[in-house]
Amino acid sequence: MEVVRDFLELAKNRYSVREFSSKKVEKEKILKILESAKIAPTAKNKQPIKIYYCTDDEKLKLLNESSPCEYNSQLMFVITYNLEECWYNSHTGIPSGIVDATIASTHMVLEAEDLGLGSVYIGAFNPEIVREKFDIPEQNQIAMLLFMGYKAESSEPSPMHETFKSDEELFDELKIR
Repeated sequence: MEVVRDFLELAKNRYSVREFSSKKVEKEKILKILESAKIAPTAKNKQPIKIYYCTDDEKLKLLNESSPCEYNSQLMFVITYNLEECWYNSHTGIPSGIVDATIASTHMVLEAEDLGLGSVYIGAFNPEIVREKFDIPEQNQIAMLLFMGYKAESSEPSPMHETFKSDEELFDELKIR
C-alpha cells in the first residue's frame, strides 16, 4: 500500500472549513469518504453506525434549517448510531456508539482532506428537525453533522488553528500508586 503523504502533515493541514465553494463533490469522492467510515474501528466490531448523506440542493437547504452553521456545503452527512447495536461497557453501562461514530467521522474528515476537500464537524444542530425532515429512525441517535465540499478560495483556518496547550498540560505518564 502506497503512502501518499505523512499522516501528521495531513492532520495538521486539515481545518474546520466555514466557507465552501458551490462546486459539487464527485460521486467517486463521496464513495471513498463513505469507505473510510466503513473501515473505521468500532467497539467489538459491532458497527452500530448508520451514515446518511445528502447532495441534493433542496435537501441541503432543509438540513441547513436544523443548524445556525450555514457554510454553503455541497455535501452533508448525518452521523448516527443505533443504541440496540452498540457494545456496552459491563462496568459502566456506557454504550460505545458516540465513540464509534466519532472515530468513523474522523476517518471521513481525514479522507476528505486527502481528496482535496474541506470539512467541518457540526454539533450545533437540532436533532429533532433532522429526524423529522429526514425520517431517521428513533433507535438511531444523531451524533453529529459533517459538512464537506470544496473550500472557497477565501477559506482559511481560524486564528486558533495552531494554538495548543503545552505538552505538560496535555500529556502525563501513568504512575503506579
